[in-house]
Amino acid sequence: MKKLCFYIQKGGVGKTSISGNVADAIARLGHKTVIVDCDPQGNASSWLCLEKLEKDIAHVLSGTAQAADVIREITPNLFLLPAIVIGGDLKKWSETELIQNPKAFEFLNEDLAKLGFELAVYDCSPSFSQLERAVLAEMDEVINPLTPEFFSIDGIETFTYELGKIEKAHRRTITNNKIVVNMMNLSFARHREFHKELSKLNYRIFTIPQDSKVAECQIAHQPVCHFARSARAVPEFEAIAKAIVG
Repeated sequence: MKKLCFYIQKGGVGKTSISGNVADAIARLGHKTVIVDCDPQGNASSWLCLEKLEKDIAHVLSGTAQAADVIREITPNLFLLPAIVIGGDLKKWSETELIQNPKAFEFLNEDLAKLGFELAVYDCSPSFSQLERAVLAEMDEVINPLTPEFFSIDGIETFTYELGKIEKAHRRTITNNKIVVNMMNLSFARHREFHKELSKLNYRIFTIPQDSKVAECQIAHQPVCHFARSARAVPEFEAIAKAIVG
């Protein structure tokens, strides 16, 4: 099972919408995929799961629930391991129990693989606490989402440095060679200039165009392809998915 995370140390770049829509595109390619909501705010869960939850990822990580009993099916081949939005214990667990169970996400990934998942797409908060570090340490690949603002390039450099520290500490190599630029409008000169500067870096770059359907699909509690198949952003989500699965 491949483990993947869209991550950068900045909020408001559309991590959750990219994670959910790319995961859906991967599922539509025929790969059994699970979105793992590791954000204590539970944005992916409030978007994709209308069901009232009694158990969530915190219960799975603490060993008081089985992943199979908590995971919810969203669409064919697409599943969600949710986080309870209000009153959830994920943040508390990360601050009190994670240090005593540093292999929690390794064990979680083993359980997900046993359930037949081919890809796990983790959605995290933009902070860089012990929770995010523990998740990143177990990833096969991390893809950086950005918005077309020049200081975002500094964020890439900061992240690369921190990821290197995680790799060294855990003696492993994590692929980090793709960037997704969200809300791109090439009719804006500043966006074109940003893309030109970004192209000088050694990354494969994908661009998600400005598309109101991406925001509207969250209100409708659906991935954008199911909400509006002709949305302008759909082909790029699908291109990212194909690049991930090869």
